[in-house]
Amino acid sequence: MGGQGSGSWMRWETRSTTEQQLWIDVRCLKRKGCLKDGYSGSLYWSVRQKKIGSVGAKTKSDRITLTYRYHSQYGYKNRVQQVVYFEYTPCNLGGSRPWFLCPQCKKRVAILYGIGKYFMCRNCHGLVYACQRDRKAERLMSKAQKIRRKIGADPNLSIPIMFKPKYMHQKTFDRLRFRADEATCQYLRIMYQRLGL
Repeated sequence: MGGQGSGSWMRWETRSTTEQQLWIDVRCLKRKGCLKDGYSGSLYWSVRQKKIGSVGAKTKSDRITLTYRYHSQYGYKNRVQQVVYFEYTPCNLGGSRPWFLCPQCKKRVAILYGIGKYFMCRNCHGLVYACQRDRKAERLMSKAQKIRRKIGADPNLSIPIMFKPKYMHQKTFDRLRFRADEATCQYLRIMYQRLGL
């Protein structure tokens, strides 16, 4: 108990999260006009106004060619040229929505992540969302707090939910309050077990 690797912060099998990676969102590219035939330009990532990465992009009808430098684990800089296909699907209320076709699995995805040498979808890179790595108690607490905020209550779980917002139907309020109380009870049960109470 308590040795190296025993805490969640040092689990070797922990998977990386999507929030830690460079990513390209096809919806953003469409908004910026980068999916138009003949587009040529660069995509940048920055943190606090400091550029941390860039990719050259050229679009031809149904594909975008990404050009970038990949730094291998041995320190070599390799120039990579990756072709990513995209397609459009019709929306219910008119218009169309773009999708990348993951270069690895060929599934439709909105976001590709740059890990290692190539951009691929979340599943092909084995990524999870940060919320999927939370422990059960933390997820339950977050769920209860989220519901409490939705109904205008204090996110502090020790303060009872008393008043219904004016705009909300009584049935909706009762249902949400029940769900918040249920998540709070489950959270407290886990915490009591951890403390041996």
